[in-house]
Amino acid sequence: MKKVISLLITLTTQVLSAQTIWTRSPSNLVMIKTNNLYEGTFIGSPAVIEDNDTLKMLYAGNASSEGRIFFAYSPDGISWVKHNNATPVLDVSAAGNWDSYFLDTPSWLKDSAGYKMYYFGDTDNVSTGGCIGLATSPNGINWTRYGTQPVLSPGNPGDWDGLFVADPTVIFDGNSYFMWYTGVDTTWQVKIGFAISPDGLTWTKYPGNPVLNGGTFLSWEGFGVGIPTVLKRNGQFEMWYDGVSYFDVADNGLVDTIRIGYATSTDGAHWSKLNQNPVFGTYSSGYNITEYRGPWAPSVVYRTTDSKYYMWYETGYGFGLATSPDDVLSIFQKNDSEQNFSVYPNPATSFVIIDIADNNNKQQLQIFNSLGAVVKEFEITGSTKVNIADIPCGLYFIHFLNQSQHTLKFVKL
Repeated sequence: MKKVISLLITLTTQVLSAQTIWTRSPSNLVMIKTNNLYEGTFIGSPAVIEDNDTLKMLYAGNASSEGRIFFAYSPDGISWVKHNNATPVLDVSAAGNWDSYFLDTPSWLKDSAGYKMYYFGDTDNVSTGGCIGLATSPNGINWTRYGTQPVLSPGNPGDWDGLFVADPTVIFDGNSYFMWYTGVDTTWQVKIGFAISPDGLTWTKYPGNPVLNGGTFLSWEGFGVGIPTVLKRNGQFEMWYDGVSYFDVADNGLVDTIRIGYATSTDGAHWSKLNQNPVFGTYSSGYNITEYRGPWAPSVVYRTTDSKYYMWYETGYGFGLATSPDDVLSIFQKNDSEQNFSVYPNPATSFVIIDIADNNNKQQLQIFNSLGAVVKEFEITGSTKVNIADIPCGLYFIHFLNQSQHTLKFVKL
């Protein structure tokens, strides 16, 4: 059996979460459109929160051309009940207003005052000037617009977000409100920006925007990055975002090979992308034709009931769901030159040799599978030959118990 070993190059100064293992739900798609007057054409942009053990979703839908916001709830994230047979909970406003034609990409939260929804709106879904507005609700169903103007508008012509702003994701950490959003300039460069508010009403854009850019021209995110979703756990911000390549756009313009990346930050402004990005994509394991043009607009919730991340996302036919286990181990990043251990041969046969620079002290090692179960535990000193012939193929982590800054990932093929 041939086994390929790949070293995860990592560090001692910054912890990244092991958000690399996403599994599609066998129940996909978990929501499809209702053939009615309001969402008979398309549904998209799911935004899920957990509220008193119930999962609640706002999402966008449209029939003909106008976009509106809808509400649904679920006990498990799979079986969803749409409010009032898919009747919108936020409709377009009166003619002449800034959000009179199209509503999209809701994000919401619950604080001491009730629910706050941030959403994209515009006057024709074609021209420049799309903005982000705010509505409030006592119950998540009956919504009232805040004022008559958006709370976040595009920048000046020539700015990185001078064409329009959209796709807000907002969290409240008990002290301040944080918003990340998609900004587009007049050359259609797509990037992610950051804004802060003391009350969720008045927002100040971060002067160092954008805070997340696309990759190199040939990369999976070379065309741009956007539509972020952000959580704050264990003292750090976690972001999942969509990336699109130039090849995809040039191919047919349908953006049908979408991928999701992952990044972390301690302050919301300075982000580190995971080296193993993207973490999920159109053709990740479990794909079928119903997930064509997904995964778009991810919405991620961490559920303590089963210690899993849940991610709902838009596809061409409805909403998909994928889950990821909580961090099995902490993954650390450092430079190749700083590594004080090595693994060989590569490719391997039925064993690997782990060579640790410290020949004097014994090291306790555990091998975890992708579900967090220990499949092998042993002790080594210096250079040790480890039999892996009895381990099934899959993704594994080698963890040094008494030197937790050493974590090694390998994949067996």
